[in-house]
This record gives sequence, C-alpha cells and structure tokens, in this order.
Amino acid sequence: MTIFLTRRHLLGGAGAVMGAALLSGQAFAAAEKEEASHGLAFEPNSFGRLAVPKILPALSVKNEQDQDVPLSHWYGKPFILHFWATWCPPCIRELPSVNATAKALGAEGPQIVPVAVRGSTIPKVRAFYDSHGIDTLPVLVDPVSGVMMETADQTALVQSVRQVRPEDLKGLTGDIMSLHGVPRSLILNAKGEVVAESIGNMDWSADAVRHTVQALAG
Repeated sequence: MTIFLTRRHLLGGAGAVMGAALLSGQAFAAAEKEEASHGLAFEPNSFGRLAVPKILPALSVKNEQDQDVPLSHWYGKPFILHFWATWCPPCIRELPSVNATAKALGAEGPQIVPVAVRGSTIPKVRAFYDSHGIDTLPVLVDPVSGVMMETADQTALVQSVRQVRPEDLKGLTGDIMSLHGVPRSLILNAKGEVVAESIGNMDWSADAVRHTVQALAG
C-alpha cells in the first residue's frame, strides 16, 4: 500500500485506508479541501537535512525504452530526485509545475529527475505527459519503488514534516513515510549523495529550486 501526501495530510486513493485510520473525519475533510491549494513552499526549511550525506549503492531506474539508467548518470552536479505516481492526485497536480520549473532552469540546472513509482508504468507516464503537455521531463519509472525506498532517510522525512506540520507526526512514522509516501523530493549533491528530503506536494519555481539546492547541496 502506498500513501500520498498533500501539503499537510494523507489523502485518498491507495492511501485512503491508512489515512482514514490516522485522521479524524474533520481532519480528512480539511485535507481534501487543501488538496486544491499550492504545496508547501519550496525552501530549505521544507526539507529534512541528513546529518551525514547518504552514500547510495548502485541504483537504476527504467527509461522510456525500458533500459536501465543508473542514478550515476546525473552525478557531477547537485540535482533533485522527485518521486511521484500517476495515480496520486497531488503528484498529478504538481507535475506540470515541475515541468515548467525544469524548463526555466534549462541546461544550467539544477536538473530535476522525476521518477514514477509503484504501478506507474511507462505507457501510463507517457500518456500523462502527452495529455498534460509535459515536454521537458524525462520518462523514468521505478516499477517496484525499490529506488524510492533505498534512498529514503526516515530521520530526514520526520524532520521535514516536523518543520512544516508537526501535529501530523501523531499519525505518521518515518517507516510509513519512507515506504509509502509520495510525492517526495530529494536533493543530492554532486557526488550523488542524498543530503535532504521533503515529503508532500510543493510550490515549485526556478528561483526557489536554485536557492534551496544551493543552500543544501552547495
């Protein structure tokens, strides 16, 4: 089971079962209303920082040609690894702005690497891109969410939530978030080490991304 988060709450879909158990009816209604709002501000405070950058094993995702692409393909400059899903309403709402930001950042970056997780097949991602005018982001999938789980840092994810909505921690744990939570954005340094993580949909802009990545990854 996978959950997805808006700015502050768990919301329906596959996460409804868990969300209903964790939230009161009033809180869940508030979450549905907030789903239509902008995400949390894309800024350093929205991210949980790792005490020590996380060195990753050799990991790869699938591209549109069903080829394995190692994460090391993006090493050399700081970049953002963004996990989303084709069945996740906040993710779907957020991705066009991610695309616009990637276009505005251009070749100078930082580069945004979107990876669709669990159940988000290449045909589904391509269909979503075509129907929503996603013309800058690459088509990449993590079919069983292995890369998403391997890169997760529970402490950083808890810190991220604590900094933007501490009351949510009454029903969320680092384990739940690392295994199931999307959308999720990770900042990696030029060495390909994870330095910070945020969970929940965000208000993307080129200036905010540049500032945040510079502050967290140098």
